[in-house]
Amino acid sequence: MYSLSGVHVLYQVLRKLLTLSLYVGISLGIVACEGTVEPTETPAPTPTSSPAPIAKRISANLSGVQINMRVPPGWNGRQMDDGILIAERKSSIHNPGKLMGMQVYIFVHALNDFPSSVSTDSHPARRILQKILSQPALVGDSAVTDPEPFTWDGNDAAYYLVNDTNENVSLIMAVVIANQSQLVAINISCPSDRAESIRESLPELLSDLWVNNALMSFSGVDALPDPLIFPRYKESMATPTASG
Repeated sequence: MYSLSGVHVLYQVLRKLLTLSLYVGISLGIVACEGTVEPTETPAPTPTSSPAPIAKRISANLSGVQINMRVPPGWNGRQMDDGILIAERKSSIHNPGKLMGMQVYIFVHALNDFPSSVSTDSHPARRILQKILSQPALVGDSAVTDPEPFTWDGNDAAYYLVNDTNENVSLIMAVVIANQSQLVAINISCPSDRAESIRESLPELLSDLWVNNALMSFSGVDALPDPLIFPRYKESMATPTASG
């Protein structure tokens, strides 16, 4: 049984992990309109006849965890209210909720905000994701896979895949760090017709991710299946409309 506060925590995390495509999509619209990138570091370009776009970095302290990551050339990056967003530069969104390009969102949540039975589990990352996905009223019509555990630099981690009603797919990863006290969540989303590009892009997106001044080895993420098999979203899963 969850306390009311425990249910509230799960609800808030679920909103981030399962409605993030829409949230991040709106954020991308803001980024596109403002044209604002706030990198923490801009390396000097290598002299060439046709200089290539320069990769930037973005850094933020999220709930006491310092996150520093590379922003790929041509992408936008910025700190949001509770996380870091990096996104491809695409045109404004025409279909509300449908992404126009790939986006990555990282946020941090304290492990002690979850029920103690979760945080003391032998695989807390997977257990947390399982508890979140066990709320059918909140999962709604999205097609999701069962969370699968893996180890990332000796840290307990887990992931699952999503195919939502807006024709977006997402890879959700969660890793427990900082003396088992914090959960770092990473959501990588893109339109479903580009689903294969998520696995292909992992080296570029996560090979230079730093957490609390420690480089996260890509070898952990490289253990994920290749290709990733996203669940199929079926129209029959959606709530039928009332007939006249």
